[in-house]
Amino acid sequence: MSDLHRWRAKTGHKRWDNVPVRSAYPLVKHCALALAALLSLAAASAIRAQAGSSVEYQVKAAFLFNFAKFVEWPPDAFPSDKSPITFCVFKHDPFGTSLDEVIRGKTINNRAILARRINELPDLKPCQLVFVNSAEDKLLSEILNSLKGTSALVVGEGDGFAERGGGIQFFLEDNKLRFAINVDAVQRARLNVSSKLLALARIVHSRESPKGS
Repeated sequence: MSDLHRWRAKTGHKRWDNVPVRSAYPLVKHCALALAALLSLAAASAIRAQAGSSVEYQVKAAFLFNFAKFVEWPPDAFPSDKSPITFCVFKHDPFGTSLDEVIRGKTINNRAILARRINELPDLKPCQLVFVNSAEDKLLSEILNSLKGTSALVVGEGDGFAERGGGIQFFLEDNKLRFAINVDAVQRARLNVSSKLLALARIVHSRESPKGS
């Protein structure tokens, strides 16, 4: 049984949509230290619209790393047991050095973490996590089609990104950084997302399946 189904059984939710974030509160005090760090970051990161982009993307870089801690990729997502978890930023890179600094020297499940900047769609296939900046949001359908058959976690920030098939979407709510998870997308990518992470997210479904799926 996947964590998606365990979480539904535990919480009694029949569907994943419209699950209030407040339902996560009883779980917070029981989660792992890494999740506690994620929660602390989320609570402290009041990112106002006028805040500098460097601050915003330092926080988002930290979130990407923490997302990866609570996602399990299938073994065939990696060429070998020693292959790194590769974070890929497609085309426009808003992070500067923030992403590299966040992952430097860190591992997840004994795998190193590598950051790459990718400019061509075919080069995304080896990536385990793909970040799509709002400047490239118009290319989402092409990105998803290029990743068909892979187990990439696609993270973005454009309006409706998750409902259009992205895996995780950042959004602002009450001047704080939040995230939505499209459970259809992560299941299609054969990703096992921790129930602890799901409990903190806004749960959404795809408006429609990506073309060609």
